Amino acid sequence: MNTAYKYQFKTLTVTLPVGDTQASKNIELPSGMQIVAAAKPSTTPGKVLNLGLFEQGQEINTPIDVSFWRDREIGNHFIDGFVPVNSNGSSEVEARLIAPDGALAAAITVQVVFVIVQQPTC
Repeated sequence: MNTAYKYQFKTLTVTLPVGDTQASKNIELPSGMQIVAAAKPSTTPGKVLNLGLFEQGQEINTPIDVSFWRDREIGNHFIDGFVPVNSNGSSEVEARLIAPDGALAAAITVQVVFVIVQQPTC
């Protein structure tokens, strides 16, 4: 990723309460050349905790374990390890937490960071 690009950051915090198996929250994402995301849970869940993204009720990023949404230092740029979001923005996106194996023993909060790659600054 070229560092000459302008980046806009949006964060969303979703909490899955004790006893629930799903929780979601919406965020309005502006348009961009590319959108990527990473997620960080407040604690390590004792079970699988999936995070999926939906746009107008349609799945745009398949729910996968939140550990796969971590920023993995795999490239030369800080967003190289983020997961590509299958949207160009200009829409409302729902981040949905799903505990497929049943409710977790404790509430968990997940912060999702979206990076919107804008047009080059040069």
